[in-house]
Amino acid sequence: MSITRKMILGYIILIFIPVLVFGYHYYTQTYGNLTRQFVESRQKILEQAYANMKSDFIRIQSVQRLLQYNPYVTDYLDGVYQTDADSVYALIRYIRPLYTQSLFANPEIESIVIYKMKNRVLPVTDLFRDQSLLNAQIEEKVEHLKPGKGLWIREEPEASKPDLIYYQHIYNTQFTERIGLLEIRIRNSLIGNFYAAAGVEGNWHAFLLSPDGRPLNEGEAASALDEQTLHRLGQDDSAFFINRKSIVNGLNIDELNVRVVVAGQAGEVFYSIKQRERILVTLIVLLLVGLSVAYYAMASTITKRILRLARFMRTLNNDNLRQHIIKHDKLDERDEIGFLTATYNSMVQRVDELINHAHRAELRNKEAAYMVLQAQIKPHFLYNTLETIRMVAESNNDREAADISFWFGKLMRYSLSSKQDVTTLERELEMITFYLKIHKMRLQARLTYEIDVSVEVKPIACPRFILQPIVENSIVHGASAVLRPVHVRLQVEETPEEIRIRIEDNGPGIELDKRLAIQNQITNGSELRSEGEESRGIGIYNVSERIKSFFRGTSRLDLESRQGEGTCVTIIIDKGEAKNESIDRG
Repeated sequence: MSITRKMILGYIILIFIPVLVFGYHYYTQTYGNLTRQFVESRQKILEQAYANMKSDFIRIQSVQRLLQYNPYVTDYLDGVYQTDADSVYALIRYIRPLYTQSLFANPEIESIVIYKMKNRVLPVTDLFRDQSLLNAQIEEKVEHLKPGKGLWIREEPEASKPDLIYYQHIYNTQFTERIGLLEIRIRNSLIGNFYAAAGVEGNWHAFLLSPDGRPLNEGEAASALDEQTLHRLGQDDSAFFINRKSIVNGLNIDELNVRVVVAGQAGEVFYSIKQRERILVTLIVLLLVGLSVAYYAMASTITKRILRLARFMRTLNNDNLRQHIIKHDKLDERDEIGFLTATYNSMVQRVDELINHAHRAELRNKEAAYMVLQAQIKPHFLYNTLETIRMVAESNNDREAADISFWFGKLMRYSLSSKQDVTTLERELEMITFYLKIHKMRLQARLTYEIDVSVEVKPIACPRFILQPIVENSIVHGASAVLRPVHVRLQVEETPEEIRIRIEDNGPGIELDKRLAIQNQITNGSELRSEGEESRGIGIYNVSERIKSFFRGTSRLDLESRQGEGTCVTIIIDKGEAKNESIDRG
């Protein structure tokens, strides 16, 4: 692919598409979150307003109990007073103040009237009326009311703010006979206060729906809502919903046997989102400009590579046959610049080999001899230094520093001094003990460990460092990744056919997709390339391949893990093959 096509394709993939995707995703997330939060908050306000209105209903209904349990009222309605004078005296002295108190305590009440049911009771127009004056339809509705139950009626059923009337019977003192019907008329201010508390103001409208979802005032609802919203109101009984044009919140008012709906225009409510849209467009433009500048700067480096190669080739002579190496770039040999650079380096390398082969070979031999000598000196210097640290720590009674120096020295000798890659399982377990002790000294109470060996491990040959990478994973990805204490358990057991080495921890475990990737890597024998599990995957893959190669047969490595519960790695050694291997390696 040519450089021009790469630059165009790179601009589309790296700048244009990511900016558009980011803008669209950010807008949808912002709009969705804001609209849902707004509708939910409106629903909570509506529910709170209904709770307040219910408390008003209960307070108004308590007037009936106040009258029911007043002996003067029940005696008056039961015809106990024999003369009109006694009735008038009880009315003025005891009953009328009770009416006045109820009206004063409940400003929503317009009037309180009791329809008497006995002829000998003295009627009073504004307080006690004859039952014959009661509307026949009302009388039919309240006929089946049980004691303690009342009935709320909307005086104008189709009005959005109807006057309310509450009916409940009053019984004699023994609750054996109905002696009156209480009628409490409520001003429409009660519903008005409910609408005000629910946020019905400005462009917000409230409607009452019948139980079947039909607006009681269809003309008013049609003028404020579109046909789609009206149709959905009849089909959808959810608490709230939102579409492109309307926001609707609703709940059932059980006392009035209606459903109240509060609706508003979505465009007017989310005016702030429109402002955010402008801000988002501005940000996207700025982001696009910034990324374009960055991309231009990156693309300009391509021409710089060509100039550097040209300047370098001009310096080519017999005394300067070095390759053109760019330390900070990874050249792609498939493009033109990479092809030129690779060809130039191949040519220089070939010429350099023909002219200076003998001289360079001599230099390499001297350098190798020096590195061998240096490699012999470094381990001994390291061992002596660690031993000196341990002796100084013991002389200063610093037992922890002395132990760490001793354990670390053992690990270094085990790692650097051996000339072969083969050891015994006993020696490997001893090194793991030192390794765990060092981490225990570092992590203190956050790490506990247990080593349980029920097998004779001394004669079992094995590769070096097949346990350390797994134990290191348990500590790095287990104990070091969480704040709670983590327990590492190493168990060696055997069956007639196999030797099993289990290394388990109760750390955070491995996520499902990563665990499947590692298991696939172990099974298929391909190295893991993902950055997130690079160290863990490569360590386990290395150990798995070495176990299969060394012990052969059915020897393998198994991985089990559950996120939040821990990880268990099991090394399974085929005893038949392990025995033959021990003899051969011995």
